[in-house]
Amino acid sequence: MATLGGTEAQAGWYLQASLIVFLISRFVMVSVMGVVRPALLLAGMALAGTGLCLFAAGGPGMAGVWAVVALSACLSLMFPTIYGIALEGLGEDTKFGAAGLVMAILGGALMPMVQGAILDAQGAQLSFVVPGLCFLVVAAFGVFDLRRRR
Repeated sequence: MATLGGTEAQAGWYLQASLIVFLISRFVMVSVMGVVRPALLLAGMALAGTGLCLFAAGGPGMAGVWAVVALSACLSLMFPTIYGIALEGLGEDTKFGAAGLVMAILGGALMPMVQGAILDAQGAQLSFVVPGLCFLVVAAFGVFDLRRRR
């Protein structure tokens, strides 16, 4: 709202746009995974997400807002792809691995608090460094899987 200089209703339009981007991207990413290795796509989209977050952190006005909307495209494939890659080849340990991945979602509960603390202390723009770092961790996981399965 601060960037837009508008009302909550106007800002809500951008939330709706990001949800539509997420929905469309989910279908697009599934079809792209038929051609591109999931780990490569994951790493690429995570790096794109990092770039968008850093742009939003330092980006000027509306361009930064659109970068945040575009982040939904990067997020659309993250969890199901991470889940599939991590559980591949576990055999009898798949249930244990799946339980561990579900517990790992705790990071998704803690990092918004970190981002919120930075938001309160430094402002909304700078707070996007936090998800940018998280995207880097996901990119590292994708690269790790690519190297492991050469």
